Amino acid sequence: MFDPRYNDTIFFGIIFSFLVGVAIRSFTSVSVFIYITLSLIAIAIPLIFKTQRKPSLCFSLCIFVVLISFVRFDLKELNQSRFVADELIEQKVNLSAKIISAPEYHSSHQRFIAKVDNEKQYKVLVSADRYPELYYGDTVTISGTLKKPENFITDTGREFDYIQYLAKDDIYYTVSFARVYLEGSQKKKGLKSILFSLKDSFLTAIHRIIPEPESALLGGILLGVKESLGDELEQDFIKTGTIHIVVLSGYNVTIVSEAIVRNLKLIFPQQFALSFGAFGIVLFALITGATTTTIRASIMGLLGLLARVTGRTYDIFRALCLAAFFMVLYNPYTLIFDVSFQLSFIATLGLILISPIIEKTRLTQKLPQKFAIREIFASTIATQIAVLPYLVYRIGTLSLISPLANMVVLPLIPLAMGVGALAGFFELVLHLGSNPLSWLSFGFLHYVVRVVGFLASFSWSAITVPVFHSFLVIVFYGCIIVWVYRFYNKKYKITVPIEKI
Repeated sequence: MFDPRYNDTIFFGIIFSFLVGVAIRSFTSVSVFIYITLSLIAIAIPLIFKTQRKPSLCFSLCIFVVLISFVRFDLKELNQSRFVADELIEQKVNLSAKIISAPEYHSSHQRFIAKVDNEKQYKVLVSADRYPELYYGDTVTISGTLKKPENFITDTGREFDYIQYLAKDDIYYTVSFARVYLEGSQKKKGLKSILFSLKDSFLTAIHRIIPEPESALLGGILLGVKESLGDELEQDFIKTGTIHIVVLSGYNVTIVSEAIVRNLKLIFPQQFALSFGAFGIVLFALITGATTTTIRASIMGLLGLLARVTGRTYDIFRALCLAAFFMVLYNPYTLIFDVSFQLSFIATLGLILISPIIEKTRLTQKLPQKFAIREIFASTIATQIAVLPYLVYRIGTLSLISPLANMVVLPLIPLAMGVGALAGFFELVLHLGSNPLSWLSFGFLHYVVRVVGFLASFSWSAITVPVFHSFLVIVFYGCIIVWVYRFYNKKYKITVPIEKI
């Protein structure tokens, strides 16, 4: 029915229409009247514009996709109604529940998600004392006051939609300062329990052979565990724009995995370097428990890695859009209410489309190729350009020293990861204690900690940007889109038809 040249128009039209529909539905309700009106318009357009049959059919299809996106969002909200336990709000409760997430350990408390064991089966975000240590799969009794989450104002004056942020994971209730009593422990039953147990054992091994805060940094780099970094060191990473190294997102997975591949390419063939990087991402996803967040981050990381190493920018761009489509189809709340997803997608998109532009600049060409400095610089600048408008809008902190910090830190990350992983593995299996590998790993990690601390000490390293209107973000990204389009279609004569952007 469609000419092959319309395939891309249909492909991107469907994806764009679905995402736009979900975005609209995220901010407003849709009445039955709108459903009927859009349906009639979609049916009428091909009948009215018979001479423009193919474009009219495409437009009609896009309208139907928008309607489907509305229905998908409505189904998500209907699912929410199953978890209603409002009669217990602000009441002292004793809930029998099962821990369904790996607890996050902080210096004075731990936090986890539990599913209440009753006919409603709702989830609760629990904050409790640091001890006793709890694990995924444990059966517990939670004693405390059940509340609904509330939005709050951040230090930079932004309102954080905490309600919808938790709702995307079907969490509508919290219990803070809870008293938790262990009723039963699930001893390594099921794949997730085994993976989380392996992760905990590995982290324990690292802490035995490498002191803090270097061991906490290694845990963050390898497994995305940043809870024990400490507030001061975490703020240093934020100020220097290097926090992506120790958080779980497609942003850090992409940057770190590419740094590994680029350095391995100096010694081994590209196929081996790429395979090792991809294997590292898959292993990372498994050992961190194969959660939804991890899987999403890993998909983004793999796509960014494949695009940069293979050079097949457009094919990976299509794959990235398709991945985003299925992620939002699975959970519509992700598109608007999950900042991690948004930053992962934007950063990966920047890595795919903007990095080739940065590599063509005179400044990049003057940089040495040793230790993949040129590629790391291009990747860092590209992702910074891509995420900067949205990051400043949502977070309000602008790191002025980020490019320099990433330049002097990222080349050491693959070495710190590789040596640290080997040291932790040997300690886990052979119990060697302190050994040359742990000393070498400590040296790399200590360098990163000291450099980040030094660069963060400058008063101008990061500034707080006042709240501004979202229209400016649209203008910024409009300029970026025009810039990227001009590069691919004019300056370097790379054929990317306009309907493919």
